[in-house]
Amino acid sequence: MSTAAPALPPLVVESTLLGRLEVPATRVLTFTAGLPGFDGLRRFVLVATQGEGLHWLQSVEDASLSFLLADPFRFVEGYTIELPAADLAALGPVADAEPPLVLAVAVIERGMTGTLNLQGPIVINPATRRARQVIFPESPWGMAYPAVLG
Repeated sequence: MSTAAPALPPLVVESTLLGRLEVPATRVLTFTAGLPGFDGLRRFVLVATQGEGLHWLQSVEDASLSFLLADPFRFVEGYTIELPAADLAALGPVADAEPPLVLAVAVIERGMTGTLNLQGPIVINPATRRARQVIFPESPWGMAYPAVLG
């Protein structure tokens, strides 16, 4: 006799940009501290795009709120960050097999040219599904670093 928990039904997320999404409930990310400027919103889903290294971050609670995120290590040569211990602790225990995922909010200006917010990356712990935006006030990278995303 199996004692495994029953599978949860998919979560239906409405998105103004992406349409109706059905995602496993276990894929919901929780921003325990919220996002600056969007403090009331805590639950998001990460949706893959057709572009390598690009994802949509869609709010579960607000259909009109979605952000394009990019893997900064893929698009910016030499990008490095050191996550503060307090931010790592807030994300919960990190599994050895799955290090935190670091993504930057992208703004597309023309074609696939745009900017990345490297000063305030989004950090996701895949093991706990907790996420947060980590702000580096003294970052030399800035909030609008030019990048070609295609």
